[in-house]
Amino acid sequence: MELSKMRAGKAKRALWIVALGASTFGCQIVGGLPSELSLDDDPGSLPPRDALIWEATEPGPEMVYTMPDWLYYMNRTDTPRTSQIGPNALRMGYQKNEPRPRNVGTGWGLAMETERTNLNPRSQWGGVGWQAPLEQGMGTMQGGFDPAGGMEGTLLINQGNQLSPFAPVEGSIASAWIQAVDGEAPPFAYFAYGNSFTTIDADKGVWKRLEVTKPAGDAGVLRIQSQAIGDAPAIVSPSTLLAFGAQVEVGTYPSSFLPTTGAPALREADLLHVDMETLAPSGYFDVTIRYAPHYAQREQVVDQDLVALEDDSIFFRMKAGAMGGTLTLLKVGSPDNLRIEGLDWSRDQELEVRVQYLPNRRLLSIKGATKGDATVSKLGPVEPVGKDSTAWLLGDNDGPQESVDLRYLEIR
Repeated sequence: MELSKMRAGKAKRALWIVALGASTFGCQIVGGLPSELSLDDDPGSLPPRDALIWEATEPGPEMVYTMPDWLYYMNRTDTPRTSQIGPNALRMGYQKNEPRPRNVGTGWGLAMETERTNLNPRSQWGGVGWQAPLEQGMGTMQGGFDPAGGMEGTLLINQGNQLSPFAPVEGSIASAWIQAVDGEAPPFAYFAYGNSFTTIDADKGVWKRLEVTKPAGDAGVLRIQSQAIGDAPAIVSPSTLLAFGAQVEVGTYPSSFLPTTGAPALREADLLHVDMETLAPSGYFDVTIRYAPHYAQREQVVDQDLVALEDDSIFFRMKAGAMGGTLTLLKVGSPDNLRIEGLDWSRDQELEVRVQYLPNRRLLSIKGATKGDATVSKLGPVEPVGKDSTAWLLGDNDGPQESVDLRYLEIR
């Protein structure tokens, strides 16, 4: 009888030890007692490997980037493309699939542009197809210098209170490269589209790309004038100007210059991707991207994918919004998504974003914004990715939804 009680007591003690072990399994033990930190708080880790890094640097004299063998760039445009390679300089003649460096004065990056069309069929200012004013017209001369170092510019001889040759082209935003060669003092003239205009006031001898957004309902007439416009008075002082690269597009900001010689020209979108085995060989990933949007936050029209895994329905995305941008890591159809709201930035302002997609944690962060820098994360089991063979960067399989420069990419 005593033996059976002893055995029963030992059995109960054994069960208690097992129960204690079960209750403490998955907990960190401090001083022999369960602590508040559970192993459920462990985000999990990625298999060790060297980080894959690409960074935009100052390109060589050919002004073409060479991409690493794990990062795939493509552009199918048959007609030559261009890129701004300094505040006052342009590089022309990029061929199909050549990665274009871009620098508007805030640093080098790989140009990743959405599809755009120059709707102006004749981009040479004052050439065939442009209309001459019936009176008070500026003198014109072809064969002037251009910002790419060529001789495709148009010289405009302004005697004051005059109008250049003009082009009726319907769109929403116009741009052109303009230089004041001679004149007493700025402003030398007005660059106008519809009833909107900006002053030509850069230092003499300096190329500057100007842009004008036309209000809806205005007639789309592209021109340079020293005549009065709106509330701005006529400029009566004579000046000599160079004009190059007349472009009209639909959009809220201009894209790189597209030469035309009789018909509108389309530039296809740039495409950038890595293999899924490169991004997430274990089904999980950690990516840091530094990029510079060509648009200010208020100019963003559509959502911009930063990493797109289309078959997995996982998107790291900057969403457009009237009250500010929203950085989000989302799974289509799931209400459980991460968000950082109320973001703001200016054109060509560098933003650094990071996304971690780990076995037991999702994290996203942003820094460099004018307003809204933050980091958010959430613990909990994360389903691995891997249905896709391709991971698209700074866009999806149709290219960027908005135009940006890639400055830095790190994959761990």
